[in-house]
Amino acid sequence: MSTAQTKPAATKAAGPAAQTGWRLIQASFEKSAPKLRDAPPGDLPEIAVTGRSNVGKSSLLNAFANQRGLARVSRTPGRTQLLNFFRMQLRHPSHGSFEFRWVDLPGYGYSATPQAVRASFGPMIEGYLQGRTTLRGLVVLIDCRREVSDHDHALLEFMQARNLPVLVCATKADKLSKHERGLISASIARTLEIRPRQVLLTSADTGLGLGDVGREGGLARELADLLKQTADEATPAT
Repeated sequence: MSTAQTKPAATKAAGPAAQTGWRLIQASFEKSAPKLRDAPPGDLPEIAVTGRSNVGKSSLLNAFANQRGLARVSRTPGRTQLLNFFRMQLRHPSHGSFEFRWVDLPGYGYSATPQAVRASFGPMIEGYLQGRTTLRGLVVLIDCRREVSDHDHALLEFMQARNLPVLVCATKADKLSKHERGLISASIARTLEIRPRQVLLTSADTGLGLGDVGREGGLARELADLLKQTADEATPAT
């Protein structure tokens, strides 16, 4: 992924319904870091986002922020080996707001051997997931038309060891029939041994699952809940 050097920009709500719940009101590229020591200061909570190399991370980010050029697929070799940091702000009309960083991690490969799984994360990614004290959770993107990989399993186990929450976004859900959509969340949750609520059906093309609409909500609501939960846990009892 490469990034567009944009000024902080307000995002546009998808429609009237988006005004009643959590919505992303600002998203801007901050910096790319080749190593963890080059990352921004740890002054904001961070949500890391990763997935298989062709899962659609850039498209999902652009759709979530409603900014077509915020992130783009790079044709320059090596660009995807960076940690890409984006500043974001979620706001609710009655529940306040959360400012945080969306950290785009390099996509991982296809080999299924345990050694290759670990190697594909690389020291930089493993160091970030293990050592970044401001990390509050991980969003794993999985193409809903493909099988869950060993890489996906390894990531969830890694985060479980850190006692940090994981949210799975099943991407490209618009490619499925309505009947298939009704089955895929439960199937992914069962395979990864997580709760079905931790799996969101999403589509960068249609905006499915990205906002905070209806009883089930979407990515905006889930990120707000995650940030609130981890903020509450970090607050000492009085």
